[in-house]
This record gives sequence, structure tokens and C-alpha cells, in this order.
Amino acid sequence: MDCKLVFAGVGGQGIVFLTRLIGGILVDKGHHVISTENHGMATRGGSVLAFMKIGNYHSPLILHHNADVGVVLHPDELEKVKLYCKENAKILGYSVNEGQDVKPVIERHKLHPRVANIYIAGLILKDLGITESEIANFLKRLGKDTEENLFALKLSYSEETHAHVPTSP
Repeated sequence: MDCKLVFAGVGGQGIVFLTRLIGGILVDKGHHVISTENHGMATRGGSVLAFMKIGNYHSPLILHHNADVGVVLHPDELEKVKLYCKENAKILGYSVNEGQDVKPVIERHKLHPRVANIYIAGLILKDLGITESEIANFLKRLGKDTEENLFALKLSYSEETHAHVPTSP
């Protein structure tokens, strides 16, 4: 497996949790994963940028126009994510006007916006060959297996989406 992901949002939105969730599950499945977070302001609301590489890499940093997947948790961070993404990269986000906006799904089911992270993780991990039950078990180990999180995860596996995650050849 070979995939590069970039995540951006603001402090308090769960970027660090999201990258650790995705990375932890993939490591448990035997994949080589490296990631890093680059925090802007060290307070809630400051810009947060994270990189993740899945495959045989030695550095987690991603050059501009090289990421296969971009995740945007705050609309102000969209341009930053696009700078790191390939032209054909999949962009997933919450309240974004480009790529796949997950906000309508979250609102349609009257879920709290924080569960968008679980939904996004499910969309990404599903396309990387991870089962819903493997994610649910990992959430249980973390003590994050709330009814709302598990429902958001189930939605990510059952909703008809266009969230195919491209991987490099």
C-alpha cells in the first residue's frame, strides 16, 4: 500500500485524534505508517496541519502537489490542503465547497459535528481495505466506542459515496 494524506483544520477539531486513529489501525494491520503534526498556534483555534504516509517512507513530510488524499476540517484550510494535493487527489472535508463535503450527511442524521472525524476515517479506511468491525474494535480499545461514533462509522460504510481513496502505483 502506498498513500500520502494531508490533514488541515484548527486546534480543537481533532486532527491529532484523526491521524492517530487512521495510523493506529493501519499499523495494527501490519502497514508501515509515519505521520507528523505541524501546529500553528498552540491554542484551540490555531491552524493545525498533519501529514501521513502509508508505505515504505522514511520521512512523513509531503511536498507540494504530492498527496493522494486531503482532509479539510475547517473551510479556511482548504487552500492549504489543495497546495499539498495532486491534481487528481480526493478531498474530503467538513463544510467545504470542493471535494466531498461530509457536513450534509452529519446534519441529515442530526449528529454532532465532532463525529465527522469518525465518518471521514471510515471513508478513508474502507477504501484502504479496513473493515468496519476492525475500526469499531480499535475505537473500543480507545474508549471512543460511543453510540454516536459507531453510528457515524456505520454511515461511512453504508452511505453511497464518491470517496474512493486513490493510492499511488
